[in-house]
Amino acid sequence: MEDRADPDTPSRLYALSPATGAPRQIGTPDAGVSLAERSGDLLHLEQGDHDSFDYTDLLFLSPDGRPARRVKLPEGLSAQQTRPTLVGDTLYFVRQNGEVTAVTTAGKRLWSEATGVEWLGSPVVSGRRNALYLATAAGRVVALDREDGRVLLRGKARTDPGGVPAELTLSGDALTTVYGYDTVEAAGTDVSRVSRAG
Repeated sequence: MEDRADPDTPSRLYALSPATGAPRQIGTPDAGVSLAERSGDLLHLEQGDHDSFDYTDLLFLSPDGRPARRVKLPEGLSAQQTRPTLVGDTLYFVRQNGEVTAVTTAGKRLWSEATGVEWLGSPVVSGRRNALYLATAAGRVVALDREDGRVLLRGKARTDPGGVPAELTLSGDALTTVYGYDTVEAAGTDVSRVSRAG
């Protein structure tokens, strides 16, 4: 559990007691964002200098909050973007300008793709289709190949852009996009029809 109430106060990490649910502070990592637990370690993206707003390191924190391992990240992974998404051993970074970058938890940049679509929200992933799906606040869907970042689909906007990123849900081959500003709208996409040829 992460306490992010005051941006000027360092983040504090808490573990919850399995028996009582009571929180116990386990660490105070540097600025950044905690992602998920992997094999007993908590993954934390550490932000560098506040002037650069880039993620610099991936920390693997032990259950007691101590750094177990530190991995240097490639340059240019801006923290001023959508919250990074962890899928397996790959982190996906989405910039406001529509650039999507895949980086392994070992710190290797796999690919970076300029989608040509700005203000994408957090992605969902289909292991079955080996694709990454993202959407804008206007309901426009973009699909990328997870292997090389190649654009598989660049849909059309469905409504005037809103200020809130679209929420995506993937169930089998049905991708549901919930979007809108004043009203909530939804659209469905059969991802089995997305061409792998690009």
